[in-house]
Amino acid sequence: MLSFLTLIGCSRSTPPEIDLTQIDQALQRTSNTTAPAPHSDIEAAAFERFTHFYNEYSADRIASNVRNLYAKDAFFADPYHLVQGIDSIEDYFIAMAAPAQSCTFEIGKIQRAENDFYCRWTMHLISNAAPDQPIIAQGLTHMRLNPAGKIIFHQDYWDTSVLLDRLPVVGFWTKLVKNRILKGMNHE
Repeated sequence: MLSFLTLIGCSRSTPPEIDLTQIDQALQRTSNTTAPAPHSDIEAAAFERFTHFYNEYSADRIASNVRNLYAKDAFFADPYHLVQGIDSIEDYFIAMAAPAQSCTFEIGKIQRAENDFYCRWTMHLISNAAPDQPIIAQGLTHMRLNPAGKIIFHQDYWDTSVLLDRLPVVGFWTKLVKNRILKGMNHE
């Protein structure tokens, strides 16, 4: 959910590389963790904290709530970054929130499949760099909770091209490629 701000607010000299084995290892590490009982007060409170945290994604909200939501050894992954541990997660989230004038997430119903939880979300972002160009993106979160209801694994999936489309030069090429793919699909 949060990596979108990387492109807007942070620059890198080399492209980010995601080591998929780290995600697999985090999934393996958390595979035997028992989540709160279905429909329990702990599960309901965890869902409420998650929704509250992301419905106003700001540095202040992050600083005051991230440790109530994520476990000390939590793992976070999105299309751009992998972060391990609550201190690193907090730093990353605050850095990603900094270039946003406002950012909110509409969290859909959280679904459970054994000890895995999934939810769809819609992000509404207004960046400081382009306040007249709101960005809307949809995505999916996969997470796991520990028995206390804190997130121990969080991976976001979303189409990052909604950000790339806004960048000078790069946006031209991403739109061109997407349009050619769509044009080709419509001719078959």
